[in-house]
Amino acid sequence: MLNTKINSFKSIAYFKKKFFEITDKELKNFWNVLFFFSFSYTYICPTELLELSKNINLFKNLKCNIYAISTDSHYTHKNWIENEINFINFPFISDFNHKTSKNYKILNKNDGNCYRSTFIIDPNLIIKSIEIIDISISRSIQEILNKIKMLIFTFKNKNKLCPYNWLKDNNSIDINL
Repeated sequence: MLNTKINSFKSIAYFKKKFFEITDKELKNFWNVLFFFSFSYTYICPTELLELSKNINLFKNLKCNIYAISTDSHYTHKNWIENEINFINFPFISDFNHKTSKNYKILNKNDGNCYRSTFIIDPNLIIKSIEIIDISISRSIQEILNKIKMLIFTFKNKNKLCPYNWLKDNNSIDINL
């Protein structure tokens, strides 16, 4: 799936006390993080979601949108956000029909949730990074930010590479596409 275009999709999202339809067309011309998490009301997910929320301006400065996705219904997302995790400042997408999780090959068929995974999508809707980890551990939001910075750099500089310590010498990058 790496370096392939995402499949088109349409789903219901919840953000700022409103439900709305979201499609792949809304992702075009932006960097996007699809942040899949297991069921709502779990222990680790709120810690990751809090860190994403705390760092939302760093993502916005990179012209990168964040979308949290789980197989819960949009009503479950609404209830969880309004009653327990009201710090959320990015949309939650419902994959209640499991179509998106199946498309990304991250649906756990044993319990119907999606694996804890992160997909970074470029402005042309190409998958540039895939991370799938065990449900027992959390993800590093700083590492996701660093990956986006490196991907932006290589997107703009087609023949350049980013070694391990690249960010030490490149703290600021030009994000204009």
